[in-house]
Amino acid sequence: MRRLGLRARLTLFYSLMLTAMLAVFGVLFYHSLSLIMDHNLTQELRQRVTFLNNYQRVANGTLQLVVDPNNTAEAYLVHSAARYYQVFRLPDGGLVVQSQDVSLLGLTLTPEQVRALAGAPEFTDVQLNQEHFRFHNSVLAGDIANSFLIRVGIPLSSADDARRGFLHSVLFLAPLGVLVSALLGWQMSRRALRPMKELAAAARGIDVDKLQQRLPRSGAGDEVDELAQSFNETLVRLENSVGEMRQFTASISHELRTPLTILRGEAEVALLEGHSVEDYRRLLVSQLEEFDSLTRMINDLLILASAEAGEIRWSEQNVDLSHLAVSLAEQLEPVAAAKNLRLETAAEPSVYARGDAAWLERVILNLLDNAIKFTPNGGRIRLSVAAENGCAKLQVTDEGIGIPAEALPHVFERFYRAEPSRSKRIPGAGLGLALVRWIVEKHHGRITAESAPGQGTRFTVWLPLDRTAGKV
Repeated sequence: MRRLGLRARLTLFYSLMLTAMLAVFGVLFYHSLSLIMDHNLTQELRQRVTFLNNYQRVANGTLQLVVDPNNTAEAYLVHSAARYYQVFRLPDGGLVVQSQDVSLLGLTLTPEQVRALAGAPEFTDVQLNQEHFRFHNSVLAGDIANSFLIRVGIPLSSADDARRGFLHSVLFLAPLGVLVSALLGWQMSRRALRPMKELAAAARGIDVDKLQQRLPRSGAGDEVDELAQSFNETLVRLENSVGEMRQFTASISHELRTPLTILRGEAEVALLEGHSVEDYRRLLVSQLEEFDSLTRMINDLLILASAEAGEIRWSEQNVDLSHLAVSLAEQLEPVAAAKNLRLETAAEPSVYARGDAAWLERVILNLLDNAIKFTPNGGRIRLSVAAENGCAKLQVTDEGIGIPAEALPHVFERFYRAEPSRSKRIPGAGLGLALVRWIVEKHHGRITAESAPGQGTRFTVWLPLDRTAGKV
């Protein structure tokens, strides 16, 4: 069975909600109307009884309504109030007097019924000839032998007609109102969902070659604009990811082509020309260096791929950055000295961070390796570790060739080289800093780069400081 569309479901939902609300409010209003009308009629009946009590007189063993015949207004009021009027003698239950309208209705009571009504509730309802009446029953004491049951009635037909009219109106108008509301809801839902359809049409027009396009926004700041904004933000991330993939493909193609071309060229030259054993030895050494370069690049690629896939695990431990930095600087001292570089270390004692020592070691090694590569002979490199502002601060500063301002925001991207021509002079594939940033962020830290062409570069790593480590 095909599922209803969103527009149909919205219309059906609001129609059902409206039906339920009309039903609930209809029942409540009907009940309230009945109570109010019943109360009003009962109050009117009480007023009639009170009014008639002023004109009732007991004389000669009977009860009569005494009215001034010369006062027509008074006579009319008494006649109106006593339109449905009966008087019975107690205890024998004999009829003393009744109004003409009661006689026409044929309301007769047996003595047993009269005596029962004398002890009955104040009000009783009676159904006569399809007419509904309410009577007020009261006992008036007469002479020693007799007392009287006085009954004053009022028709309830007006209240019954009002209730029936309201019920008929609700039963007719409620379905009509629900139908009209459903039609209006159908049209309104179409207008409300029109921006969604426009967004869907615009989204269908975006493919991998048009990721720079964005979904239109109305500027109303409503939920549709929020959806468009979220989708546009997703497009930005997707565009960046696709751009990185394209750059990755182009960069790795370039990085692989260069050593492969060198290897092929050297092999072809070796085949075409005769060489001594020493020449072949130098050729093999050169090729081994290219193989090492390819191996390092592939290993870095595999590490980055595994890192981004979340497949790399590490242990959480207290790492003494001060000791680690000093130890690594001592290991790289011969490498720096070979290039006539001065490697200085300034580390505060016992600066601890929590993380994996092996990965943090890779961070320091990569930063120092970059500094050694890009610092000319006779330059200076400084490695410092300190606790600052609640963080462990690790800083590598060199006096190298520097990074242009336009290239500085991209130095942590994979395969990015600030000066492509220098890749022929300086080994590396542009993966080290990308790996460094990933490691630092995985340790809940951050890394910044500051540089000026010809003046050197400074990389600063901020890691959460572990204040509990090293305490006894």
